[in-house]
Amino acid sequence: MNAQDLKDLAFVAHELAQPDSRPILTRKRLSERLLSLFKADFLGQTQWNSEKGVFEKPICYNRDEDMSLAYESHFQFCDPLSHTIRGQPSATATYDVISRAALEKTEYFADFLRPNNVAHGLDQYLFDAGRNIGDLRVWRKSASREFTQREKHLLAALRPMLKNAYLSMLSEDRLEEAVSRTDSLAIAFSAELDRKVFSPALLVWIAGEAGLSESQVLDCVMTAVCRGDQFACFERFNVKIARRNVSHQSYCAVMCTILPKYGLDAAEAPTRRELQIGFLIAEGWTDREIAEDLGISYWTVRTHVGNLLRKLNVRNRVELAGHHYLSGPKSII
Repeated sequence: MNAQDLKDLAFVAHELAQPDSRPILTRKRLSERLLSLFKADFLGQTQWNSEKGVFEKPICYNRDEDMSLAYESHFQFCDPLSHTIRGQPSATATYDVISRAALEKTEYFADFLRPNNVAHGLDQYLFDAGRNIGDLRVWRKSASREFTQREKHLLAALRPMLKNAYLSMLSEDRLEEAVSRTDSLAIAFSAELDRKVFSPALLVWIAGEAGLSESQVLDCVMTAVCRGDQFACFERFNVKIARRNVSHQSYCAVMCTILPKYGLDAAEAPTRRELQIGFLIAEGWTDREIAEDLGISYWTVRTHVGNLLRKLNVRNRVELAGHHYLSGPKSII
């Protein structure tokens, strides 16, 4: 290792040791030094959902996010690498588990790796008490630059720090689980009130029905929470406030459930806008194309897609596109 390698390694180790619940690859300075340390072109990370048997929440760094979305929605289901590498405790390179000749015959290579200019990969899966909690994927473009023992040893050295960073990140995910599993209009706060998560259904409802901004709702609810009130009251709805555990690890949070006074149940069925987006997905449109056509933001489209996946109880865009709910007459939108 040269002097720059040592500087990069020290920086990465220090950053991973900091308390930070953000996904690793959303932290720009950390991601840039990881690229430098591994002499890589781009990075990726996912989380493994053992209940559903799928990789979730993929993030790419130094690549267009469409690559992450394509992997989550389709290519993970024809990926001949990750499910094999996932069982390995140590860093594993692409051609440790499959020959290049065999890989090049697959749909995964022809329609995903090659179009995205991926030649070599190195994956490190992370485990806590035998449970796979996530991974770090390092990629190179050039076919002549295979990963060596140097990069494998670096990942081995960083593995404990990567694990702790993922566990910190997953504490935030437990708040997401608290609001997503109920299909309710809800906000979850950490016990220290330093983190908050809105359910996607609530954000849509606030935008279209409540007549208030997200910050207005949040300010009123936070005031009630800090006072120890059981309810926060608005003109058209109330908010029920309760402390509860939101995971098997007894992670305590403040759970705030919206109770519309006129009986709205936002999770009962897809909204008109959600169905409109669903029909376009079934026709093969991308989220960016839908956003441009409808004149809404990309992230608004992503929120609607998330609502549809949950309401129709499907795992990904492929199942969504084939759902019978989207095969009916489009006049309903």
